[in-house]
Amino acid sequence: MRFRNFRRNQLALSILAAMPVVAMAAPAQSTTQPKEAASASDTAKSASSPVYNVGVVSDRLSPLDTLGKLPSMKHIFDSTQSVKVIGKQELDTVGPGMGAGQALEQAPGVNVLNDGPSGAPRASISINGMKTGWGNIGGNANDGMVMVTFDGVPMIDPAYGVWQASEVPQISMFKGISVTYGPGYPVNRWYDNIGGSVNFMPLQPSAKPGVTIGGFVGSFDTQGANFSAQSGSIDGWSTVVAGGVGSSGNFVNGYGFNNPANNYAYYAKTTKTFNGGHLSFGAYTSHSVAYRPVPIPVSPNSNVTIYGVDPNTGNPIPGPVYSQSTTGYYTSLPKSTYWKRAFVNTTLIYSKFEDALTQDTHLHNMLFYRYGNRIHLHYNNLGQSPSVLYQYYNATSHTYGDKLYLSFALPYHNLVSVGGYFVNNQYYSLLDFYNPTQTVNVNGQTLYHSLSLPHHFHSSYLYETDLAAFVQDDFQPTDRFRITPGIRVVNFKSNFVNNAAAAFPINVQYAIGNNGDTQPNSETSFTEVEPSIGANWKITKKLALYANYATGYRSPAGATGTYAHFLVSTLKPQKSTQYQIGVKAYLPHDGYLRNALLSVNYYHLDDTNEIIPIPVVSHAYSLFASGSSTFDGVNLSFVDNPVYSLHLFANLSIERAVYSNYVSPSHGSYNGKPISNVPDHTVNAGVFDEFYREGVIYKPRLWWNYTGAQYIYNNNTGAPTTQKLPAFGLWNAGLKIVLGRQVGFAGMKSLSLRFDVTNLLGKKYNAYEYISGGGYYGIAGQLLAEPGAPRAYYASVEAHF
Repeated sequence: MRFRNFRRNQLALSILAAMPVVAMAAPAQSTTQPKEAASASDTAKSASSPVYNVGVVSDRLSPLDTLGKLPSMKHIFDSTQSVKVIGKQELDTVGPGMGAGQALEQAPGVNVLNDGPSGAPRASISINGMKTGWGNIGGNANDGMVMVTFDGVPMIDPAYGVWQASEVPQISMFKGISVTYGPGYPVNRWYDNIGGSVNFMPLQPSAKPGVTIGGFVGSFDTQGANFSAQSGSIDGWSTVVAGGVGSSGNFVNGYGFNNPANNYAYYAKTTKTFNGGHLSFGAYTSHSVAYRPVPIPVSPNSNVTIYGVDPNTGNPIPGPVYSQSTTGYYTSLPKSTYWKRAFVNTTLIYSKFEDALTQDTHLHNMLFYRYGNRIHLHYNNLGQSPSVLYQYYNATSHTYGDKLYLSFALPYHNLVSVGGYFVNNQYYSLLDFYNPTQTVNVNGQTLYHSLSLPHHFHSSYLYETDLAAFVQDDFQPTDRFRITPGIRVVNFKSNFVNNAAAAFPINVQYAIGNNGDTQPNSETSFTEVEPSIGANWKITKKLALYANYATGYRSPAGATGTYAHFLVSTLKPQKSTQYQIGVKAYLPHDGYLRNALLSVNYYHLDDTNEIIPIPVVSHAYSLFASGSSTFDGVNLSFVDNPVYSLHLFANLSIERAVYSNYVSPSHGSYNGKPISNVPDHTVNAGVFDEFYREGVIYKPRLWWNYTGAQYIYNNNTGAPTTQKLPAFGLWNAGLKIVLGRQVGFAGMKSLSLRFDVTNLLGKKYNAYEYISGGGYYGIAGQLLAEPGAPRAYYASVEAHF
């Protein structure tokens, strides 16, 4: 009785919390009439059926659900969308000290540029040319177009719109990762899904108890530990706790400094299951901090030495000339010349509630809170203005929201979902550049510049409220045909507050500093309609054709930077329109194809109203270009276990990405130029085997990652180029050994030993190049590069109890 009362209270709170969403959903339902199809026609129940099956609605949602669970091969086959799951075996290709950035490379169309060899350094991630993350990447036209969630919970604050891979520095706590190409189903979308989405699915509470403890070591001073613990089911409650810590140096190092990094991440979730549904509470927190090496000149210039410049005069300090060809391919500058340290902190707290209200009606509710914090500290005397010698940057966000929807199993094999969400966000940004050796006269008094009296600065708030209401139908008129029409109505309301006068009253009053926020306080509100439709036709039980179309919007990108630099009257939501057509084959038992899934699709995406950041020489602020892009490509994904012990996977992506429109603020139009930092093709493939000998299981692995040629960006002109970074391919190998009865002591069930070698052949390559505008080293037109990781060795051990 107590729990029944609790369920009633939880249901009431869920409905009250989401009343604004329901109110918004009502007009959407009355003005549009798309319907949803059943996920499995043979389980459909009519409203008059006397059988009360509380699980039917949830089960039939499965092909549409990419947030609540990892989609199975059957669910992917049944879906009208393009979905890739990176499972546990593919995650085994990631070194034990690495994080989310490296893990995502095992999906088609994904290109990742990491600042270092572990999960703590920053990364820029591209999925079919749609990007997220930040690093040294200039001219990212399509940044923030990929939504990232943890157990279905948003990891991105709506104001900034960009996710950083170092928010997920540990991968041991995950069951897998699902990647959806394109906006996806309305029921699964949040506010940044216009190009795609990624959901990190952590370990879930299980019915049986168990404990795993592990540790790892490797190249570049990599070391760390991880654990997970399951309570098992106790009175219907079950809890999982997991986490890990790690540290490493960097393969780019030198002169006594190895650019160290460290991180931790912890996760807990408890679930209560009951007849018809479940209630869960979850929490996740992570901390990553890493020194980031500066890009290295490819060729020498006599004015660029390892000692930089005199921080007051800007003249080069004599010393060895710094470049890949003179001081070494992987050599960074001394810490006394340059260092930059980046902190990323994330905390999620959330609750999920699902219940079968009636035989044919299911309620879904999720309440969440996210805290995000990013700090940059640096010392830089490489050739910019002496006034930007030190940097302090601190961005903090608080986000909370509630998503509520109802699913109705209707006659004629329709499953209709109606609902929406409310998300509120506060984003604060503070930036200081200063040189503490320089002085300024204020009312006859000589003062030194400092954090409170900087040369360059900004301080601003952005308050954002995002609303969405949707109706979606999953309609399955026959066993072999599914159609999924849907529509969303979204509203983005932003309030920008220029806080410079309050944060730096002396600077503002006496005009002795440079305020980067040039625009006054402003507000915007945009309401847009997002139609979508998908279809899946099974030609046979094993072969299906599918197609989908969707439109997506996101709030004008860039948090306070966008509103601080643009006339508010010129701002528009970024818009994507995408369609896909493809074929899927699912062969669970067909000769040598014992559990095979093949997916091939063609996609076309138009991205408009882009705001493109252009770094400028002072290194203090950015200019912005405007543009629109077109992407065309083919993705192929294959996975199978042809014999009991063998596992194969292969992914191929071919892409053409161009600017249909690109206008630089100072250098004119570059329409028709290729989009920078998008490989023309990517390939990854692997073969895993397993054999048993004298009570020991051996699991050898061999895999290959290939990144095709990509066009580089010119910071000097603020525009794309036709100059290419060459393609590169990397072989990797590993061996996992599992001991069972040989280690049967202290309750241990098994012991796993793992050995991995990445970049097996020791290939030397640059993962990223661009033409400098002179911000680094003071020399415009230099080709600067970030080298890819050399050969590395890792060893790990896990004990299972």
